[in-house]
Amino acid sequence: MNSILRVSALATILFIAAPGTYAQAWPDVFNPFQILTLNLQLAEQDWDTIRHDTTNEIEVPALFWADGESPILVSVRRKSSRALPSEANPIKVGLKIDINELVDGQKWRDLTKVSLENGTDSGVVQEGLAWNLHRLASGSYGYEAALASWVQLRVNGQLIGVYVNAEQRDKQMLRNRGLWVDDETWIFDQDDIGVPEIEEGDGFSPTYNTLCYVPFRVGGKKGSGTCPTPNDVELANQLPLLINMRGMLTQGAVDAYTDNPDALLSHGKNFQFVDFIDPNNTGKDTRRLYFPWDLDAVFRSTSGNIYASGSGRKVSPSPYQEVLLRHPTFRAQFNQIMLDLLNGPLSVVNVQAFLTQAEAVISPALANDPFPTTAGSPADEFNQLRSWVAARDVNVRGQLSANGPPTARP
Repeated sequence: MNSILRVSALATILFIAAPGTYAQAWPDVFNPFQILTLNLQLAEQDWDTIRHDTTNEIEVPALFWADGESPILVSVRRKSSRALPSEANPIKVGLKIDINELVDGQKWRDLTKVSLENGTDSGVVQEGLAWNLHRLASGSYGYEAALASWVQLRVNGQLIGVYVNAEQRDKQMLRNRGLWVDDETWIFDQDDIGVPEIEEGDGFSPTYNTLCYVPFRVGGKKGSGTCPTPNDVELANQLPLLINMRGMLTQGAVDAYTDNPDALLSHGKNFQFVDFIDPNNTGKDTRRLYFPWDLDAVFRSTSGNIYASGSGRKVSPSPYQEVLLRHPTFRAQFNQIMLDLLNGPLSVVNVQAFLTQAEAVISPALANDPFPTTAGSPADEFNQLRSWVAARDVNVRGQLSANGPPTARP
């Protein structure tokens, strides 16, 4: 993406700011049971510019720090999301803070990007919970989820409100996990259905070229790959060699549990994936990893279908659900993963305990938010989520119990 960097007179002052000091680094910055106060200071003209920017490409210089730190120079742009209180008067907008855009090699708490979601679609509590349910499921079956916490933001001394601080799925994230290898790693953004954007890497990866068929390659109104989809036997042999399938299915199970219709398996969009090669045959695991993205369409119906998008009679499988969740081997793995999650990290007891602990920490900030994302009190929202979790657990268990052998693909 080409960006327009509008450097104002403020930049001259910013370059002499003292480097930041802090007590916590990654991953503690994403502790969901604390709420950091982040600060931005920038020229009022620049703040007006990015608040009203409809391209989401204009970057401006700013000072950035968490309470108790020294400011550092960063660039800031608006993210693609609706503004609060309105587009006519945009104040609480999603923001991307680039730590090393203006100071080469600079990091903040072992991060090079800070991504702040304003929660305009589902609310910051629900969006933050969705990220943390993926986090609770991570570690299972080799699934590496991104992290997230809640923060409150002040701009030029004005309290803007509570945001979800979602870990950027980028090169630095992989480095923090020991997964990045120069010239051997690709990062792809699948923002919408079609050809993904190459975030990192030279051209398309060997894995991408091999997976030339539906559901991994779709295009046109009906969706079609550039080569035929293998039969079930061939898929069972090929996919586990190319993809961490248990990790992929775990991500899909969490998305299904949260009734997210706009995710990896449910829609074939709003995810990122990472491919690797091992040219020196060192034994490195080169299977593709998937990561969630944009978890703002969550906690809808407690009766949402876990095998197809929609509920009741209005269900329609996506290409991913059609190929993978109708495959006998992968369907069985998906069912076992879902059951393991319901009996473990996503049990009613565990999720409700998480909500209780998070509520105690973030409720005061939510109560003081001048631009709340949901109606009602914080207590009402947390109680509604507790009820949703209990009802969803019963429904999903019922779907698993009623599940029979998948019907053959057409």
